[in-house]
Amino acid sequence: MSSSHERKKLYKRLLMGYLGVAILVLVALTFSLAQGAGWKPIIAGSPVYLTFFVAVTYHFIKDIRAEKRREGGEPAPPKSRGPWEDE
Repeated sequence: MSSSHERKKLYKRLLMGYLGVAILVLVALTFSLAQGAGWKPIIAGSPVYLTFFVAVTYHFIKDIRAEKRREGGEPAPPKSRGPWEDE
C-alpha cells in the first residue's frame, strides 16, 4: 500500500477518535441539561473526558511515529517484556 493511503487511513482514525470523544461529551451534556442539572455534571466529569482525549492523542502520536519508522525502513523497536515473563 502507498504511504499516502496509510496516512489517510490514520487521519480518518484520528478524526473518528476525536469525534467519539466529542459525542461522548455532547451526550452527557444533553442528558444533564434535559434533567435540569446544568453544567455541573459535565465539569465534574471533565477528568474522564480529558483522559479520553489524551488517550486518543497518545495513540495517534504512536501510530504516526510507527508510520514514519516504516517509511524510513527502520526496524521496529523490540517488544518490551513484563517482569512476570521468562527471558
